[in-house]
Amino acid sequence: MQPSLIHPCSFSGALLLLAVSNLLLWEEVASLPNYGVSTESLYERVIRWSHYTHGLASNVFMEFEVKFGRTAWSYSPCHTAAIPTPENSEQVHQTNSEDLLKVSITILQAWEEPIKHMVAAVASLPNVPDTLLSKTKELEERMLGLLEGLKTIFSRVHPGAAVSDYTFWSEWSDLQSSDESTKYNALKTLSRCVRRDTHKVDNYLKVLKCRDVHNNNC
Repeated sequence: MQPSLIHPCSFSGALLLLAVSNLLLWEEVASLPNYGVSTESLYERVIRWSHYTHGLASNVFMEFEVKFGRTAWSYSPCHTAAIPTPENSEQVHQTNSEDLLKVSITILQAWEEPIKHMVAAVASLPNVPDTLLSKTKELEERMLGLLEGLKTIFSRVHPGAAVSDYTFWSEWSDLQSSDESTKYNALKTLSRCVRRDTHKVDNYLKVLKCRDVHNNNC
């Protein structure tokens, strides 16, 4: 439905409900460092946060499809492609819990810089829809919140263990390009990759919760 067909009052009410929901979820993640919270509760909160984050990443990708979908795209590989990750259900279940949690954190750390620059690039687009900009900004907050939640769980479940810090990213120049097509291609690639990576993390967390909270009885 087009925004112009939505009654202003109902639209404002929906935004208010979304804002309240976002605030509650953010407060939940902010409380994660509280070690009085059980591991099961931590997993419950982080998985809800992760599922929402992936849904938001999918919405951002679809908004790019709507706004720029008629353009011919030349996809670049995701900057996280070099991170070794289990790629199918069998590989996921063969990976131990510590490594699954580590790779989830590594993936999210690899997005800290790209998602920040993605927000700035979207904000600089001509006639950018307000919804696309607000969702991209929220996506940045969600991913950072999810990263902090996972670090909290990791420090509890695997005290003293270290996580590799993967930060390689070289596409910033494309986002700054004066060539419209180059910039749009870079943004479209980032939106596709963030959808892919948040889906990976979401799947890994479901397996981890099943193992570490329910002893594989799920």
